[in-house]
Amino acid sequence: MKVNFIRKPTPEELIPQDEFIVEKTIILEGDVFEGFIREPLNDYDFIKEHLELMYCDKEGIFHCLLVTSDKHDFGILVESEGYHYARYAAFIPLIKTKTEN
Repeated sequence: MKVNFIRKPTPEELIPQDEFIVEKTIILEGDVFEGFIREPLNDYDFIKEHLELMYCDKEGIFHCLLVTSDKHDFGILVESEGYHYARYAAFIPLIKTKTEN
């Protein structure tokens, strides 16, 4: 298992603070997803095509895309703030239910 260590962390950096709603899951080919996680600040059509689904509401809840692939056990939450790249992004592990096995 891998984690990101944070140097001199604050409590807010250690414990997730932002609430979110996944508006749509985007499943990419494995190599395309790998390219996305290497270059999240590039413009992507799959983000551009779903701009209306991504925003932060009055309660501060992020409405976002979940971007993943069939070959990975994690995803990236994306809220682009109207841009075509992952302006806000968060790693999230994917949990399978018993019926998904």
